[in-house]
Amino acid sequence: MPFNVLVVDDEADIRELVSGILEDKGYAATTAGSYVEAYEAIRQRCPNLAIIDVWLGEGERDGLRLLELFKTSYECVPVVMISGHSTIETAVSAVKQGAYDFIEKPFDSARLLTSVEKAIEATKLKMENTELKKKTKVADGIFGKSRNIQDIRQLVAKIAPLNGRCVILGETGSDKGAIAREIHNLSSRAKNPFKTINCRSFNLMQLEMEFFGVETTNSEGMSFSTGALENAAGGTLFIDELAYTSIEFQQKILKLLRQGSFNRIGASKSICVDVRIIAGLPLDTETLIKAGKFSDELYYRLNSNTVRILPLTQRQEDIPCLIEHYAEEFAQVQNIKPKKFTAEVLSVLTTYPWSGDVMQLKGAIDWILTVVNTRNEDKSIIGIEDLPVDMFENKRLCPDSKIQFISQVSDLPAKEAKRAFETEYYAEQLKRFRGNISQMARFVGMERSALHRKLKTLDIDDSKLFRTYE
Repeated sequence: MPFNVLVVDDEADIRELVSGILEDKGYAATTAGSYVEAYEAIRQRCPNLAIIDVWLGEGERDGLRLLELFKTSYECVPVVMISGHSTIETAVSAVKQGAYDFIEKPFDSARLLTSVEKAIEATKLKMENTELKKKTKVADGIFGKSRNIQDIRQLVAKIAPLNGRCVILGETGSDKGAIAREIHNLSSRAKNPFKTINCRSFNLMQLEMEFFGVETTNSEGMSFSTGALENAAGGTLFIDELAYTSIEFQQKILKLLRQGSFNRIGASKSICVDVRIIAGLPLDTETLIKAGKFSDELYYRLNSNTVRILPLTQRQEDIPCLIEHYAEEFAQVQNIKPKKFTAEVLSVLTTYPWSGDVMQLKGAIDWILTVVNTRNEDKSIIGIEDLPVDMFENKRLCPDSKIQFISQVSDLPAKEAKRAFETEYYAEQLKRFRGNISQMARFVGMERSALHRKLKTLDIDDSKLFRTYE
């Protein structure tokens, strides 16, 4: 879509001249001859840039009042002020109020276009910097090496350029937002906004206000605030936990998808919006549809493409990658040296039942690193003693039993002790990966055939052993 520029001037020939210059360069121009017309044009569609005359014929410096509206309600929209009655004082006032540039009439078309291009580039850079500040200093991405994550990466690379709607199926806490952002980053919309709204964070009234925005009319005139839809214009809006909303709200989303327009809360006129919708839904969404808790039509309209992320407990081989990523992220955000985790700690964390999925794992890593750094900021290795006690409940070998095991094998010759250790180690890994030989082989660094031979040499019957752990 071409950049939309709003041209506001009370002289029709100036409006025609400026819009013609812009359209010749591939911009889309909307014109208005007064503050009221400009307000209505903004209400209908927020421009990407505005060119405003200081004197609009309705009152002295009425254009500056319009500039103030942009700076309070649409701060990301750059404004270029123009005037044929300018003074240094007027120019300074406009720039102080947030105008990107000030041009005197009569102006050269090249001067105007240069100002427009620079304003757009400066605003893009500002938006990118704002987004970077909201994120951590660690690059975005989908982390892990499981087959599920590999398939997701391939699918995201395929569907991202298609610009279609998408459904991401996953448990609460599975960080579906990271996948949505990756789709956005690999699409043609990457330079435009990426916004997220979590439907479970609001009650129905709050959700509608946050999503659609609000418009009110009082004795002082009309005022409005934009919602997530308008804030994501030209980019991508990720709607997470949509299945937990009311059927009433779902019908409003369905209307948006059918018509491509919506109404702010309290408004009578519709607003067209260009935004890519990605929805985060639970893995059992079809069950919710059958139970009448989620709109089947909404699901099918959203579901142009489907990405399915499995629970963390079904892709344990991803956990070490995630731990490394979150540890690096924590170190960069806190400006401390990265810390490493021992193999024993990784084993405990990998087999822990993360009921809150990836977000629970991230919270645990942040907690562990915070506690360790508070106690001893120079400590570089995270040991078993640094973990919360409740994480040992899932381990067949808790610290006390390990001490007992070590005392037992210490009385054996080295060859027998080695065999006893390997038997215990491989039996534990079988339990850890629930009998999945392929996953276990990748973790221990062996070929499947070599691992099978090792288990046979140690007299470990993987099928029987796994059944005993069930």
